Amino acid sequence: MNIRRDEPGWQEAQRAPARPPSRDELNAPSTQIVTDREAYLGQGRHDVGRRISDDQVELFITGDVAGSLQREFVQHTPEFIALHDLGTSASLRLLTSLAGAAGARVQRLSIRRQGHGVALAVLQFVEMPLADGTQLRVYATDVNADNPTRAQVAKGLLAFSKLGVLLVGELPPHALAGQLAPLHEALLRSTWPNRELLLVPLGSSLAMAAHAAQLAQGSAVSVHVTPQADKPRQAWGYIGGAWNRMNGGNGTRTLSTDLAQAVPKPRPPASEAPTQPMELRPIGPAPTMPMPLPTLSASPVPMPKAGGTSWQAYAERCALIKGAVSVCVFDLHNVQTLAHAGGAPAADRLAQQGSTLLAQMNDATRALGLGPAQAEASISTTSHHLLLRPVPGHPGVAVHIVVSATTGNPTLARMQLERIEAPQ
Repeated sequence: MNIRRDEPGWQEAQRAPARPPSRDELNAPSTQIVTDREAYLGQGRHDVGRRISDDQVELFITGDVAGSLQREFVQHTPEFIALHDLGTSASLRLLTSLAGAAGARVQRLSIRRQGHGVALAVLQFVEMPLADGTQLRVYATDVNADNPTRAQVAKGLLAFSKLGVLLVGELPPHALAGQLAPLHEALLRSTWPNRELLLVPLGSSLAMAAHAAQLAQGSAVSVHVTPQADKPRQAWGYIGGAWNRMNGGNGTRTLSTDLAQAVPKPRPPASEAPTQPMELRPIGPAPTMPMPLPTLSASPVPMPKAGGTSWQAYAERCALIKGAVSVCVFDLHNVQTLAHAGGAPAADRLAQQGSTLLAQMNDATRALGLGPAQAEASISTTSHHLLLRPVPGHPGVAVHIVVSATTGNPTLARMQLERIEAPQ
């Protein structure tokens, strides 16, 4: 049985309050053209992708996602930690806990096809400073992509990480052995550069040492097991401690094992810094001077703000639809949640999967020669219905609603959704 999402130590981490974007961020394009390939790929650092905002990095590729990402790892040789789930979904919650403790955001690496804007895969990570001031990324292998791509990218992240971490849920021994078997085969290949794996049991740790020994058998990889981690701070303490032991001979490469101190607090943008008004005092007869003109600011294009009351009110009105379980309003361009009402599924999940579904539907209409369209969907399962549609009058914004199959009707829910007025 997988670890429960409502377990006290690993409950869904709260989303950190979003900082309103500055004027510079609103005016800057989210995708920028750079003529210098090295400036685009490396930025003078050994990280993958080019930073376009405080929490957004993008990478354009021409081949498949996993192969292109592997080539970037080989070229830039970045040092990073990879978090991989086995029988649980704790990796993203651990990233959220790390970022939330500092009031920061979990960052995203969007991988796009050259010449197209739709993301083929979105990786989530946090950056934390090492003792020498350089940055270390911690990636989750829970990637927003199609199933084959997700599996290949997860394997690539583990293979090229400096420290691979397996977060193990409450799995029976035979199920855990079955999930570790493909990984053991990968470790035996010469194309596996990683040399350190860490098993962090979130449930029972019985027989975990035997599984670790079997995983490492015949390979050059060292596999270690930690005590059971009941809470995210304990898991990070074990992970940070393992990283520091790996770098024991070089104290400048260590990081904080305290979850509350691992990620630095984001600095406010310069545009938000307080300014002191100039005090004018007349001294004798003042010469005739031209009156200073007031500062004119161009009216920005109206854009939805994360956490804005209008979007929250819209989400809450949608949640009144009969049978509605969870509602998420999100930005299609950066997959950022604008408002959420109800319970599980979590807002991030609804935004990610909703963005993927809409992109795939648009790709399908183009492939059929039908041209681009304002795609919307109604998907039914045995227990729930999913309603997904763009918000009228707000390009780039969509709403994703989960309706219970026992108490709701998808046709009536769709009709009610169409009658709900969007924010002006």
